[in-house]
Amino acid sequence: MKAIDKDLEVLKKFEIKTNWREKSLYRKQNHRWMKYSGYIALAVIRKLKEMGLTKKELAQRMNCTPQYISKIVKGSENLTLETISKLEECLDIDLLSSGLTMNKRYKPSDEGCYMVAEPPLLSNRNGGTDRLH
Repeated sequence: MKAIDKDLEVLKKFEIKTNWREKSLYRKQNHRWMKYSGYIALAVIRKLKEMGLTKKELAQRMNCTPQYISKIVKGSENLTLETISKLEECLDIDLLSSGLTMNKRYKPSDEGCYMVAEPPLLSNRNGGTDRLH
């Protein structure tokens, strides 16, 4: 047996399992919502700094645990609309719009690109556009 083979055998005893493949596959399969979760996390962190609030204080305002707030600001939590609404209310911020505008491909002026709650533009008789109400 060559010296390098002996060294590899010794190293195998100290091998550390990291599950990096499983984690990578998870990120790949969930990249869409994780991207938006990251946008929201950045907006929450900025707003906390702006307001001088701690994560613990936000947790108290939202009636949840500080650990849950930590997951939110890490961008690793699949947030419900209820949680997003609570964050918006507690921080006085519009997270859905800020998340969309941080996406480089989102352009509010693009035809057919609007938030669900925002009605589409319609052409009016004067050559301009109006919102459908």
